[in-house]
Amino acid sequence: RPKMPKQFPYVLNEEQVMALLKAPNKKTWEGFRNYVMLLTFLDTGIRLSELLGLTVDRVNLVKGSFLVTGKGSKDRDVYMGRTLKKEMARWLKVRGFFPYEDRVFITRDGRPLKKRGVERIIERLAKKAGIEGVRCSPHTLRHTFATNFIRNGGDVFTLQRLLGHANIETCMVYVHMGGKHLQEAALRFSPVDRLERG
Repeated sequence: RPKMPKQFPYVLNEEQVMALLKAPNKKTWEGFRNYVMLLTFLDTGIRLSELLGLTVDRVNLVKGSFLVTGKGSKDRDVYMGRTLKKEMARWLKVRGFFPYEDRVFITRDGRPLKKRGVERIIERLAKKAGIEGVRCSPHTLRHTFATNFIRNGGDVFTLQRLLGHANIETCMVYVHMGGKHLQEAALRFSPVDRLERG
């Protein structure tokens, strides 16, 4: 049996996620970029290094996926939900053309975003969203994606591939964290109970 960690990673609840997504001013160039960046973290669970290295030519809007380079220089396909796919298409138009920079997420003057820059953006937006008592970081958003994936009925083997983990035991913590929610869902959607109610 895989060992469970003594301390579970912090994840945002639904209200906090909604508040965070409302925090950027989507009417501005930078605000819309930040919104799509948040969506990308929350909808795909990619690492900060993977987001920073993502290039325009690796985004496939027809397929609804993009190719990221993870740990050990291993490439993997990551898939977008309908909302992210639509907003990513909009962002690539809003982003503009910079002949010497092909990263998806850039600064206003066309330079690649840096690790600390993205961390500061998320910290600032979390403060604006009223999220207190926790360090809101790209890794927090990765944990939030993974936990919600399991809670929504996803399986641990698919999650392992989406997150790019070599060892499935790393993903078992999210199964444990989603357990209470899964129990509630099982009770709510019990086939036999529904027969009796019918």
